[in-house]
Amino acid sequence: MTQAVRRRRSSGLVFVVLTAVLAVLASACSDGHHELRAQPSAGWSSFGGSGSNANFTYAGVPDDLRLSWTRPAGGRVLAQVAINSGGDVASTSQAPSGCDFQVLDQRSGRKNFCRRLGTESALNTAFYDNLGQPYIGKAGLFVAYSSGGAIRWRLPTAGLGLSAKSAGPGRLLVATTGGQVLLVDTQTGELAAPQKRYRPRPTESDPTAGVAQCPAGGPECAIAAPPAVDVGTSRAFLNVFPQGAKNSQLTALTYADADGDERIAPLWTADLGGGMTGPASLSADGRTVYAFGRDGKLYAVDAANGEVRWSHQLDGSGFATLSVSPDGTLVPSGRVGSPLTILHDDGDHATEVARRDDVQLAGVGAQTAAGTAWSVVRDGPDEQLVLTEFDTKSGQTKRSLPLPDASGFSTGVAVSATGQLVVAATSGTLYFFDRRP
Repeated sequence: MTQAVRRRRSSGLVFVVLTAVLAVLASACSDGHHELRAQPSAGWSSFGGSGSNANFTYAGVPDDLRLSWTRPAGGRVLAQVAINSGGDVASTSQAPSGCDFQVLDQRSGRKNFCRRLGTESALNTAFYDNLGQPYIGKAGLFVAYSSGGAIRWRLPTAGLGLSAKSAGPGRLLVATTGGQVLLVDTQTGELAAPQKRYRPRPTESDPTAGVAQCPAGGPECAIAAPPAVDVGTSRAFLNVFPQGAKNSQLTALTYADADGDERIAPLWTADLGGGMTGPASLSADGRTVYAFGRDGKLYAVDAANGEVRWSHQLDGSGFATLSVSPDGTLVPSGRVGSPLTILHDDGDHATEVARRDDVQLAGVGAQTAAGTAWSVVRDGPDEQLVLTEFDTKSGQTKRSLPLPDASGFSTGVAVSATGQLVVAATSGTLYFFDRRP
């Protein structure tokens, strides 16, 4: 082969490679490219584990779990953590300085990256998409990051953008403490539909206005909790405190009409006893919305029309969250120190399946497909925090895993796609449990 021929073949190969690269780049920038239409990550992708806020996982939890690592969060932890498909953990805290949002490697707890968002963001759980990219709100902005921590886009918001939920491929639904509901294109950060406002456009420039009232659901916080979203019906369910109203309401809206055109429109509102507290949660079939009233009752509401199917008196609303299994098993989180209570939705009423008055709950739990519930409890005379697995048919204890030096209570139990468990204690430490090597 002559040198001239070799040069021509080499040039041809370079041209083919460059053409292929340019084709990939062009398709990646295309609006129709499937891989860029972000969807929820496998694992614990957002607040409540999924769009339904059900705190439920199909992942199998290994029998040989052990504490793999702990990591200080830099300050008090007030929100659940999220886990992407690779097991990496995103957490927020009330760190007085430095990073208050961090993404940690699941193998050792080392930081992949961290950012300063502001103490208000400690109320938030990040949303992870299937590309391992986190999205999270700060006061006045909702921010999308790359998996390496680079800012992809920023979206200005009225107030704090709460923990986001997937609204279908390439779409996020974001509710803000200032009363906005936004349907956002995950690739560009632009609105996919005109926003819905539950409060007039604010005249003040302070994006933190009213945020301090959100944990207690005060009237200055227009939307106090993340939405529950049913992608199959394009519906979302929120805790909304309308301007000038006496109480907050369970509120339903749609973000796509019958023809599939994207628009945000109200559907119905439901008045619960004394007003609504906490987020809504959805049954697996999307037909029932569960929410807590300030009267200490758990309400089951028809998702189609807002009619109350039943209410069940509890020992107060507590954390105003629960776990919901596909078979209708309900485990309310209760207040700190409340007994373990396991209910079943029987259609027109709730039946108490089991109750453990000797158990002192200390945070939000999670159910698994194996018929168990993981909750943090206070144990012994020193009230040490212990991660405990319960049988949801009998309430019996199956196993317990200590949380060394933890205090306060837990903000939730997150489960990875491979059954790793992560617990955050309000005292400011993350605990990562993995199977023994």
